[in-house]
Amino acid sequence: MRHMKKPEKRSFGSINSVVWVILALIVVIAGYKFFYPNHVTNTTSSSDRSSSTKVIKVEEGKSSSSKAQSSSKKTKKTEKKIWTDKQDSELAAFISSWQQTMGQTYTGTNANASVSFGGVSFPDYLSKGQIYVNQQEVSMQWTRSEKADSEYKVVAVYTGDQYMYLFTFHNGQPEVLVTSQSASNGMNFKVTENADLVAEFQKVAAENTDK
Repeated sequence: MRHMKKPEKRSFGSINSVVWVILALIVVIAGYKFFYPNHVTNTTSSSDRSSSTKVIKVEEGKSSSSKAQSSSKKTKKTEKKIWTDKQDSELAAFISSWQQTMGQTYTGTNANASVSFGGVSFPDYLSKGQIYVNQQEVSMQWTRSEKADSEYKVVAVYTGDQYMYLFTFHNGQPEVLVTSQSASNGMNFKVTENADLVAEFQKVAAENTDK
């Protein structure tokens, strides 16, 4: 009988090597699928957090801007004036016409000018001398500010040969004072009885658009 060749037997070591290679590939693939999605999710989450932070910063900036505008409005509100250059010019125009009907000549403090009467200069005297109204000493201040702390706020002065007129705001209302006295131990004023002068000053004072 012919001798038949026996099939070759693969070594146990070779089989084990193949098995280990296959197992290693399975572990690598499974691990990649397991860990990779988490990595993507974390990246997206980080991006979302970054976007959220940017939105918050924009809102904070907007809030600061609103506060600045609000502060600006408050500041503007405290700067109200009781008299303007336009009103000063209107009063000067009226005095120019009115003095002719009175047969007198007056010089005024319009355009930041100074005037003299009774040996003193106005408006400087208002901060240095003693002022009386109906024999009662009062506080007067040359100012256009609504917030000024004085009983009388003087916005214009007109002087002639015989009389001097102070155009004032007293307790928030326009009031024209007059005197014919020179300054010795102070100057005493009273409310003028000239109806035309009073009416015109009240009219011009009411035109103040800053109030």
